[in-house]
Amino acid sequence: MVGRFLDVTLGDPFSNLALEEVLFMELRVPTLRVWSNQKSVIIGRAQLAKSETDLAYCRRRGIPVVRRFTAGGAVYNGPGNLNWSFLFPREEDGSGSEFGDANRVFASFAALVVGALRACHIDCEFKAPNGIFDRHGKISGMAAYISRKGVLCHGTLLVDADLEEAGSLTRPSTEALMPRYPRSRVATLSNCGVETRDFVSKLTELSGFGLEQDRLTMTESEAALELAASKYTDDAWNLGDPFSLDNL
Repeated sequence: MVGRFLDVTLGDPFSNLALEEVLFMELRVPTLRVWSNQKSVIIGRAQLAKSETDLAYCRRRGIPVVRRFTAGGAVYNGPGNLNWSFLFPREEDGSGSEFGDANRVFASFAALVVGALRACHIDCEFKAPNGIFDRHGKISGMAAYISRKGVLCHGTLLVDADLEEAGSLTRPSTEALMPRYPRSRVATLSNCGVETRDFVSKLTELSGFGLEQDRLTMTESEAALELAASKYTDDAWNLGDPFSLDNL
């Protein structure tokens, strides 16, 4: 089965996160997407935005806060950060079932990312449940979505970001919340300093998916823009109580 390699960044964080969901909904073959984002805070599907970042600061600075449809904690996107996304379909013959458990999902795809980084002479390791660290700190965090359709595992990669701002934007409040609201974990952040072109080349090579360069279809492009307008730009989706949302 030939897979898709998509080096695709859309014009804003809302559209970029909408495209992640669209690619999963339209998933037919193994897909690797690499992309970047303007400065933004991306929160997990079930998080309370007001408890995971400083909303007043973000408003003053025009920094979007966007909820993704995958679980996990808040992450920084912006200059000096590269995003990677693996999408793998579950076939009728049962292939893809090895990704049925979140811990195995993270370990499996982290192995590819770590392998590509080590091939670029970056010494790093995966640490459960969903982080990749070099000797100075965390360089990548991951989130996933698993369904009967397949799995999406995506993550960040800090290359040469402003670590002080990245840490400040993703520092959760100390207020106590009900257990159903996942809290972001505070970690020392680190830039891996990899040459992104080399990393992407190694990641594509090591994936084993037979990836071929591809472009978005018209259907995918239009669906991403529509979903961004109807959902991902909506303050109720991004900033509201996730458990009051019909499409959580």
